[in-house]
Amino acid sequence: MSQLRCLTIKAQEPSRVADFYRSVFELKTVMEDPELVCLSDGVFTLAFLKESKEDSTGLHASGFQVEDLGKVAQKSEKGGQASPQSEAQVADPDQNLIDLTTKDFGLAPEKTRYPIRHIALYTADPKRLSNFYGDAFGMKEIAHSDRSSIFVSDGYFNLALLYQRVREEKNGFNHFGFHVDDLEQIRDRAEKAGTRRGAARPSRIPFAEVRLHDPEGNGVDISVKGWDV
Repeated sequence: MSQLRCLTIKAQEPSRVADFYRSVFELKTVMEDPELVCLSDGVFTLAFLKESKEDSTGLHASGFQVEDLGKVAQKSEKGGQASPQSEAQVADPDQNLIDLTTKDFGLAPEKTRYPIRHIALYTADPKRLSNFYGDAFGMKEIAHSDRSSIFVSDGYFNLALLYQRVREEKNGFNHFGFHVDDLEQIRDRAEKAGTRRGAARPSRIPFAEVRLHDPEGNGVDISVKGWDV
C-alpha cells in the first residue's frame, strides 16, 4: 500500500528553518547540506529545499512511498523534476506536486516525541481529489466537514482536502500539522525560537487547536486531540 511520508518545503534559508523545527518539535537531522536539509520524526520526513526566489518558497510537494512507480504514474498527471530524495514526480488533478519513491525519504532511527500527522490543501473540488488519492494511492475517506471538505487517510496520515470557499484561499498546499501533548509548551518554544506564539483555531475546526508559523511564514497546526486516520 502507498504511504504519505514526506513534505518538501522550498526555503530561502533551509538551515534556519530546519533549526526552528529541530528546537520546537525535536525533529532529527538525517541529511544536511547548503541546498537540502532533511529532518525526520522516525516515520515522516520534512525536507527543506533551497530556493532563492522568495515568491517560489513555501510548501512544495508531498511525497509517497509506493510499491510501483509506473503504476502510480499512469494514474497521475505529469509532474516536474523529482526532488533530490525521490525517484520520480507526478501531480494530482489540481497540479499539486507529488514525489514518489520505492524506498523511503530518509528516516531518523527512532520515533521522536511530536509526530507529523497532517497535511492540508485547498481545492475547488474535494471529491475529485479524494477520488484521485483513493485510486492512485489507496487512501480512504475517513471524515467530512460541514464546509464540504473531505479528509482522507492511508491508515496513519491525515490529508485534508479543504473546499476553497473564498478567493483568498489559494488552491494548493496550505499547512501541515504536528500531534503534540502540550500546546502551551510548544507555543513557548516557538516564541523562544523567534516566532509568534500562534493563534487558537476557530471552534468549528474539527482537529487542530492552534496555528503557528515558522520563520518563513509556513503554516503549522498543533493538536493534542490529533487527526482522524
